[in-house]
Amino acid sequence: RSSDLSAIFLCLGVGMMGSGITMLGNGQDVEDNVELLNNLPLVPASYVVTFLGVMIIVVSAVGVYGGYQKNRFYLTMFLFFNLSIFVLLLVNSIYILTYDDDNTLDTVVKDFWFEEGIDARQRRIAYQNYFDCCGWVSNTDSLASGYSTPCTRGGPSACREATQKWLGENFTPTALFGVVFASLQGVGLLSLLIYLCTRKEEDEEELLRW
Repeated sequence: RSSDLSAIFLCLGVGMMGSGITMLGNGQDVEDNVELLNNLPLVPASYVVTFLGVMIIVVSAVGVYGGYQKNRFYLTMFLFFNLSIFVLLLVNSIYILTYDDDNTLDTVVKDFWFEEGIDARQRRIAYQNYFDCCGWVSNTDSLASGYSTPCTRGGPSACREATQKWLGENFTPTALFGVVFASLQGVGLLSLLIYLCTRKEEDEEELLRW
């Protein structure tokens, strides 16, 4: 039933909103403490996830009401807005999944990582302290003359690898959830569209009998 479908979407929307809020906290913490990652849009992506979660809750509540009342107008509104959410959710989730790609991180960080000077050195130290890592591609590539960034840890991960691990723990699960949810949305909305078309034909037949 359409009301059951809407109720499932509503529960998933609550989970999406909660995940977005958690992502927002983690992304803001990185933005405040790791200057070299400021060009990776962690916070904006988190806001989008949170906003989509809220929208899913609101639209699903409309769908629940429309399903119980068998109101075609509310169900059509539910279908229309969920189609928009489906596209935004899928695009944003796939975008977040690209964050931990080697090329993406190199584009965002690598050129700035290997800058020389006191300020650049302090940025590397802050990065290493936050992610408990050393170097960028390897854990020794920042020790060379000109960079001279100390590594006080024994055998740590390189910072690119440590960043990928952090993203995999804090952002990738929500992105995967978004892709799965969007897939379920696609199937559910197709079923609702078929239901609405069938109901329209039944209503027209009933009118013809009158």
